[in-house]
Amino acid sequence: MISEARLKTILNQFHQQRILVIGDFYLDAYWHIDKTRSTLSLETPWHTNPVVAQRYSPGAAGTVTNNLKALGVGSVYTLGVIGEDGFGGTLLNRLQANGCLTDFMVQVPDWVTPTYLKPMHRGYEGVETEGPRFDIENQSPMAADVETAVIDALQACLPIVDGIIVGDQMPHENLGVITNRVREELCELAVAFPEKIFFADSRTRIGAYRNLTIKPNRFEAKRAVQPEWRGHEVDIRAAKQCAIALAKRTQNTVYITLGENGMLVYCEGKFTHIRGVPVDSEIDPVGAGDSVSAGLVATLCSLPALTGEEAAIAAAYVGNLVASITVTKIGTTGTASPTEILERHRNSMSL
Repeated sequence: MISEARLKTILNQFHQQRILVIGDFYLDAYWHIDKTRSTLSLETPWHTNPVVAQRYSPGAAGTVTNNLKALGVGSVYTLGVIGEDGFGGTLLNRLQANGCLTDFMVQVPDWVTPTYLKPMHRGYEGVETEGPRFDIENQSPMAADVETAVIDALQACLPIVDGIIVGDQMPHENLGVITNRVREELCELAVAFPEKIFFADSRTRIGAYRNLTIKPNRFEAKRAVQPEWRGHEVDIRAAKQCAIALAKRTQNTVYITLGENGMLVYCEGKFTHIRGVPVDSEIDPVGAGDSVSAGLVATLCSLPALTGEEAAIAAAYVGNLVASITVTKIGTTGTASPTEILERHRNSMSL
């Protein structure tokens, strides 16, 4: 727990920070379908799906950028690979509209812009339900020259930022932006630039990172340490064992998120359990992990004078506050503002 004065000081420094987000940028495409206007096709035996509205938002690594900008981070740079297609242009436009700096994005003709198409079916009385998602993703590995372009852009951007967030989202090996070669470069740069915050979030390869701060959830941590594990629950004791094992690999701080039970911090050989912030309303956990990443790294970049353990604990507390806000925003990938964070802090102090 930190004081309100300290929290205000941290939040007020966010506008000074410069953070790079590198990884898998997806376009979230919401197509609103009015089924009351559906007609039977003359050429096929199917009823049509009349799209009456469209909404687009950066997803995956883009969700992290949404959260960073909502927190008030001054400069957010993006580094990903997109295709020379309509979805790629839309993704760039949406990132720029959110205030991100896209100069380091790599655009290539034979790459598919990863896109999640989310049909929103609306019936009578305005009732709306999300249908099965259509996923557009690359099915072949990144070419070597594109990997080189990503690494060159990373090296060019690194000197001008305070922190780097790695969004390693693609579940299949070497089909996303963070290939084995790009990951190895990141691990080496973390040693070469110890004054900068290097932070990684990966659903399936978190155990492959060295020298970076990492933040798996408890299930990702368990699978990283024990790949054959097929269980359904990981308690705090097991999470601690995973944190110790992962810290031996990465030689850096390990955060393990525990859902409603908060977050476990393992830093400099010591554990701290940051309790979850109570939420008494309906929740939607989609995007919560990305919001935690944004809060953690923005805070770590704002506390260079503190020791590793002190900064790690403060960052975990802010990350918990951020997530407790974003999960209450139903039906959307939520973000949290500094004003909302202060209000949640005051409410939690009164409990």
